[in-house]
Amino acid sequence: MRMKRRDFLSLGLSTAALAACSKVANVPSTTSIATPVAPNRGTNSTTLRLGFQPPYVAVYALREQKLLEKAFAGQSTNFEFRRLLSLKPVTEAISAGAIDLGLGGTPVAAIASGQPIRIIALVERSPKTHALLVLPNSPIKTIADLKGKKLGNPSGKSYYFAGKVLERAGLKENDVKWVQIENDAGGAALLSGAIDVWGTWDPFYASAEVAKEVVPLVDGEGYQLNYVALFGRIDYIEKNPEAVQKFLQAYKQALTWAKDNRQAAVNILVKENKLSPEAASLTLGRRNLIFEPPNDEYRQELINQSQLLTRLGLIKQKPNWDRAIDTTLAKTIAAS
Repeated sequence: MRMKRRDFLSLGLSTAALAACSKVANVPSTTSIATPVAPNRGTNSTTLRLGFQPPYVAVYALREQKLLEKAFAGQSTNFEFRRLLSLKPVTEAISAGAIDLGLGGTPVAAIASGQPIRIIALVERSPKTHALLVLPNSPIKTIADLKGKKLGNPSGKSYYFAGKVLERAGLKENDVKWVQIENDAGGAALLSGAIDVWGTWDPFYASAEVAKEVVPLVDGEGYQLNYVALFGRIDYIEKNPEAVQKFLQAYKQALTWAKDNRQAAVNILVKENKLSPEAASLTLGRRNLIFEPPNDEYRQELINQSQLLTRLGLIKQKPNWDRAIDTTLAKTIAAS
């Protein structure tokens, strides 16, 4: 079941309730984005387009610190930043050739379906940033109580965290009613009763929690490692390895800046995402920023995810991780 804003009205959700989404998940809902960085002057003009999601503070640091301009000094390169609300729009944009690189949880189902995506670096390991949320007065008190309930999230049945939670509790995927709903609309749907439980992540989770509109039934700790990866379109990576490495170097510097300048990083999240200071601080506090090439722990997590999705019938074949993972581009930079 895929739910869009117009569908809320048929479920009895008023315009006022839709506006409440801004209160519950106080993050702008637009999926379009960013103004290109002006190119440096040089002989060859190229463009590097990045799709990212709201909580990735290093992207904002890249722009504010002008780290890409420094990394690509002397070259005529345009940089475009496109803000997208969840993983699926990022992978769709990569496959359509609308962006070159993306940030997010690993798109296992997309890679399994043959989309031309390659993973090149790990930039977070943050399990506690995901949660299944319910209203404070909800009758749902345990995972077993989810049976027969409507579970909304952007990925539907392919949301690995939710699937793992159900499996461990002895529930089957058809024991809940899956509602595919984007992050900027999930809070309003939960408030209205259109869904019973909301699967989401920071900053949407943090905003809802700080506003005391929801409580977490369970978070991702112990269910998923939640590595955040940098990945890209295979043909772009193969044709532009030097540009990709320069981008990785700049992104690593942005991560270091965010870790060394916590309050400034919080302030960026407040400004860019229209978050409260409390929600921005909570969002950053649950994120473990790293920079390293894909490792064995990460590969095993991907195997676990693909096995679960195969059992659920959501993918027909397991991805070829040897083809989908490139450790070479990030190795030198991680060691520097």
